[in-house]
Amino acid sequence: MKRVALFFGCWLALMAAASAHVVTQLYAESKGTPEAWSMEVLFEAGFAVPAVREDPVAAAPDRQWLLAQGQEGWAVLRTEAERYLRECLAVESAGQVVQWKATFIDFDSDPPAFPVLLTNGAYLRIKVDPVNPVAEPVTLKWAAGEGRPTFILKTAGSDGGYLTLEPGGSGAVGGDVVEESQARGALLTSFRQGFLHVVPEGWDHVLFVLGLFFYRRKWRPLLSQSLAFTAAHTVTLGLAAGGIVKVSGNWVEPVIALSLVAVALENLRASKEADGRVRLAVIFGFGLIHGLGFAGALSVWLKPGDGFLPSLLMANLGVETAQAALLAGAWILTIGWNSTPAYRWVRLAACLGIAGIGSWWAFERIFL
Repeated sequence: MKRVALFFGCWLALMAAASAHVVTQLYAESKGTPEAWSMEVLFEAGFAVPAVREDPVAAAPDRQWLLAQGQEGWAVLRTEAERYLRECLAVESAGQVVQWKATFIDFDSDPPAFPVLLTNGAYLRIKVDPVNPVAEPVTLKWAAGEGRPTFILKTAGSDGGYLTLEPGGSGAVGGDVVEESQARGALLTSFRQGFLHVVPEGWDHVLFVLGLFFYRRKWRPLLSQSLAFTAAHTVTLGLAAGGIVKVSGNWVEPVIALSLVAVALENLRASKEADGRVRLAVIFGFGLIHGLGFAGALSVWLKPGDGFLPSLLMANLGVETAQAALLAGAWILTIGWNSTPAYRWVRLAACLGIAGIGSWWAFERIFL
């Protein structure tokens, strides 16, 4: 009974935390030279809206929302975005605070040229330049605070490295002084982001993987489903992230939600005589859609160019590692009572819970 209670506790915690993709990072790229440092921040507009920023499960606004704000709304967003960025970011050089200015480069054209991403997210591009030219190296400090996003800066140079700052962190960039404790190579960053976009940030993908587990607690069907899902989303992740396939998140995200419903309810009719080939075809089809979802979440920083293929493969490996960890965790947690009546009730409740959450998300993503 303790194991049953532990399983239910974990499940209830997951249900309470369940939310769709929520942006938890801000990305930037160094744009200057060693003699005159600067960077460009891809600022998610939700952080410029206090009601969204302060709600950990609020859905991020989309690009259509941003376009509909008009001149008056854009002025408010620019003011709030710069205020929030200044609150979070401090720049130092040679131990001295560097004063910097913010330029909203999307507004160089009319109408504004807001970035178009697979996520259909609302983003502003902010150029950060020192008031007086500052040579590298510089130290960036990212303020601590509940709900603060992680700041990820792609550093200049051929190494394609990244500086990752958690809230309260700092790190130096430029020259030969990048702090090893803070700087991550492109491949390690790709792996990390792939993992994080499943656990703990991609609850729809977490629930889909658990839906695979509750089909049948045997390693052969689990492995075959996992491989089918992997093969499918690897294809569309690569095509979408590479810009070969372009789709709107307006239909990808609702279909992902509906995939939870389909897989969970199909679990309830599964039997030992069920045709596994049909199940694999279903999983492969939904895997293609989930691959577009992964690409949408990763497209902010994973772009074609030098090192694209290795970074893509490492991001996918991160996704698969998270998926394997989920399946292994569920397997271990159910050892010893998977053939009892209690487990059958847990499985039923879990599948109905996944279907219920998927139904709500589908409704929310289509109508709200």
